[in-house]
Amino acid sequence: MRNAPHLPGLRGHAFAARSSYRQPARLVTREGGEDLWVDMQNDERAVLASAYLSDLVIDPPLGSAPRKVTFPDGAVFETTDHAAIEALTGQTRGSLLHHYEGFNSRLFGVVALCLAAAWVLWRYGLDIMAAAAIAVTPPAVIEQIDVGTMQTMDFTMAAPSKLTDTQKRDVEKVYRRLVNALPDDVRRTHSFELLFRDVPGMGPNAFALPGGTMLMTDAFVKDFPDTDVMAGVLGHEIGHVVEQHGLKRIYRSLSMYVLIAFLAGDVGPILEDVVLEGNVLLSLSFSRAQETEADEFGLKLSKASGFDPAGLKRFFKELDGRFGDSEPPQWKSTHPSSAARVEAIDAYIDGL
Repeated sequence: MRNAPHLPGLRGHAFAARSSYRQPARLVTREGGEDLWVDMQNDERAVLASAYLSDLVIDPPLGSAPRKVTFPDGAVFETTDHAAIEALTGQTRGSLLHHYEGFNSRLFGVVALCLAAAWVLWRYGLDIMAAAAIAVTPPAVIEQIDVGTMQTMDFTMAAPSKLTDTQKRDVEKVYRRLVNALPDDVRRTHSFELLFRDVPGMGPNAFALPGGTMLMTDAFVKDFPDTDVMAGVLGHEIGHVVEQHGLKRIYRSLSMYVLIAFLAGDVGPILEDVVLEGNVLLSLSFSRAQETEADEFGLKLSKASGFDPAGLKRFFKELDGRFGDSEPPQWKSTHPSSAARVEAIDAYIDGL
């Protein structure tokens, strides 16, 4: 303490013990043996409070707010002279933080660094965190996502299928050939259940849920009876399941909250909406990269199952010819255009 400076008069205001009366005052220090002795004086030099420096309670700095010095008897001294207080106490962790929080040229660098870190986390970190979250997601939760989503669809937009038993069996035969061509470990991981629904607002469509539940609309079966086309589209949807695109889009869409919730063990209300209602999943779209990956998976699976992989190409050509620039939003949203997909499929088939 002997190295602390003597203060001829640190100006501020004082509050006497058990009093709210505010008056001008100053702190004066003098030798006190092993420690400094600190007097708080008013303008008439009357001592309002005294104590050793080591017995004072000095608040840490907080922005431009006044620093408070509290004496053992409860008297308080306030000052905005942060530099003088730091000279009295020496440099502390609080004073270092206060220094770096001050507005200066470094602030712009810190902001730029934070923005860069946020971008890197969004661009690369979310995929890593999503993979970690998927790895610890119990299979029962994934199955419940499928159940909740189907319940939401059945309540809001879907009606029981009007297909005949023969039509359903024909599609199921194609589907089973595709599933049987998958590796054994993949088949054990997912249920791969095929469902049919009449969904007038969705048109000819098929989509897969994270747990392996597959839904095909009546309109698709009626408009695309070609088994090679069915195999291409169903193989594409199986690709979404195997590559876990559904879970990845959930975690990326809900971002940090759900990822941290899964890893920390607190699922919270957002996960309840995903699992119990399925609304979040229905509102999301696959990315272009995921669609391309699923196309390639479907082409390989179709060929391995004995179907003509060009069936998927015929499906997209039909969509392009039927709808052109007004393709149904289920296929177009973040998806590549049908024409672009046809070109990519041609190039990929040539390499099979």
